[in-house]
Amino acid sequence: MRKLISVFTMFMMLTACADEPVIVKSDTPSEDPESKPEIVEQENDDEEEADEFIEFTLPEEKIMINLKMIRILDSYLQTFQNRRQALEEMNLNSIDTGDKNHYILEFSCHETLCSYILLDQGEENRAYLIADLAKLIQALKSPDDTKMLFHFNRGESRPPLSDIVVMDMKKWEPLALHYPTTEEAMLDYNWPILAAEWNDDNSLSATVPDITEPSAENLKQWKNTEKPTKEVILKIK
Repeated sequence: MRKLISVFTMFMMLTACADEPVIVKSDTPSEDPESKPEIVEQENDDEEEADEFIEFTLPEEKIMINLKMIRILDSYLQTFQNRRQALEEMNLNSIDTGDKNHYILEFSCHETLCSYILLDQGEENRAYLIADLAKLIQALKSPDDTKMLFHFNRGESRPPLSDIVVMDMKKWEPLALHYPTTEEAMLDYNWPILAAEWNDDNSLSATVPDITEPSAENLKQWKNTEKPTKEVILKIK
């Protein structure tokens, strides 16, 4: 059975100090872009023990994540006797935020649901746990390139329930959303969201099933019809 860490524990352990890099990258293309992640060690002049990094090989670069600086990953890997299995189930992808410094790490997967850490290799070198036990569906930058929309699904319903997280990539914090066109609580995996897109820098449109409430019976009936939809506006507070 795969090891799972609760979201509350994960938030407590997700730390990144300023004096050492969270991630290090090399723009040297790999000879084998399909190679699996692996643990590599680098000597540390200030300590007796070498620092451990997870090395990911992407098509045009190599990325190393410093385990000491993201304790959640270190603690997660320590729960495995065979760390190779846990490493092979991880995925790292660059995300289009207008520069080449942002990545999203998928790990701690249980069937199709995983946890996700957003990584910044810019000057601040930051990490942020953005979702726990979910499936990433979309990642879209805002028109002004300062924010990212992340669309996640979770659950056994068909269609599954959803959440949308909007991240301020400059301040490195999630932004609160409200729904001026409906009184329903659409986020936090309360409703299925079929698709989402930016309207402008401060508002989104979410396409949802046109039903009165997302009960199992309503979703079953909706699935067996022409699947009518409606648009819900989400605005950044």
